[in-house]
Amino acid sequence: MRKRVKVKNKVYGFLILVLIIILSIFFLLQEKPKEKEIKKEPVVSVKEQVLKKLPEEDPLFIDWIDANYQDSMKKLLSLLETNPYQEELWHQVTGYSYRVLNDLYEKKYDSMDNVKVLDANTNTISIVGDISLADNWKIMPRYDSSGKGVYGILSEEIVDIMKKSDLMIANSEFTVSTRGTPMRGKQYTFRANPNRLSIYDEMGIDMVTLANNHVYDYGREAFLDMLSSFEEKGLPHIGAGRNLEEAMKPYYFIIGGYKFAFVNATRAEKYVLTPGATENSEGVFRCYDPTNMINLIKSLRPDNDYVVAIIHFGWEDHHELEQVQIDSSHMYIDAGADIVVGHHAHTLQGVEFYNHKPIIYNLGDFIFSDNTDDTVIFQMTLKDDKTFDYKMIPGIHKNCYTTLHKDSEKQRVINNLNSWSINAHLTEEGQILEKND
Repeated sequence: MRKRVKVKNKVYGFLILVLIIILSIFFLLQEKPKEKEIKKEPVVSVKEQVLKKLPEEDPLFIDWIDANYQDSMKKLLSLLETNPYQEELWHQVTGYSYRVLNDLYEKKYDSMDNVKVLDANTNTISIVGDISLADNWKIMPRYDSSGKGVYGILSEEIVDIMKKSDLMIANSEFTVSTRGTPMRGKQYTFRANPNRLSIYDEMGIDMVTLANNHVYDYGREAFLDMLSSFEEKGLPHIGAGRNLEEAMKPYYFIIGGYKFAFVNATRAEKYVLTPGATENSEGVFRCYDPTNMINLIKSLRPDNDYVVAIIHFGWEDHHELEQVQIDSSHMYIDAGADIVVGHHAHTLQGVEFYNHKPIIYNLGDFIFSDNTDDTVIFQMTLKDDKTFDYKMIPGIHKNCYTTLHKDSEKQRVINNLNSWSINAHLTEEGQILEKND
């Protein structure tokens, strides 16, 4: 009897043990998912990771970037994880600078009449000096009689360089009208029929500077006609206007994804006849007193990647610089200009680097008269590191025709420019370099 009880107890004990094991396994199985839940970390999107790294950035701006630029968040996050933050990262990711992206996001350009967005792969800006298309002067008779259009006054090589430039700028040194009378007291007065502006298309000109001493040669009516003619043609222009605000108005080009602001002023006349624009009257943007130009450049500096100041100044027919050219150019660079380019002297002048930024003092006449003068096409080419290659392409302006210099004549011009320059050196190919101290 006792033996049976013992066996029975053993069986019960075994069953209880099995039950305990089964219950333990059951509860363990029930708890495992909970453990996984506890260990599971929430999924953070790439965009959220970018925002964590850029806490001061507007989330709506980041949303806009994400929606408009494919894989931009992945690219940006990858760069932020391996590089300290800098604005240049935006250009690497989207092809546009941070300033341009903000403008596009805020749709600023939609309401602006003084901005053009060029293709993202653009990088070359070319600038030439004085051009005259005046019907009462030397060049247009040659143009008309040649029967070759623009190739009657410019060589094919010259036109090819101009048209291949992503942005081509020239100084338009005449008024445009069929009205008006010559200004009293002026020895030379230049006026072109508005239909002459089509020649700028033949040349490949993308913008003209108007702050000079000949745009008002035929008075108020002709000056206002000129402004209207450029507006009707849709050809960007700077340096003159119906009032001071308009005359000071910059023109913006987005080049290679970066925002460039171009401004233009004049201090060319020794006996000042050309009216300066005022708050309520038309004229050119003057900078005999540089204050307005300095303040304009300062105002442009924060919202632009580059500021280009083009000044009509210098001692006519002299390679030597006036001290005011040097002093005022330094002021403009101190105010925030990245480069100063000059014309008016009818001849070439040298180059200076100030705070590592170039001043191209005078480009000479480009196609202006029947005189024989050396000239240049100045080029600045934007590189991937945001710096520039600067270059002078020497030419000659002779008998109302401009062509490139070759061989020894090209070297002669480069040697002359080197002798006139302050702390710059031109290579045999015309590349402009800053001399080391």
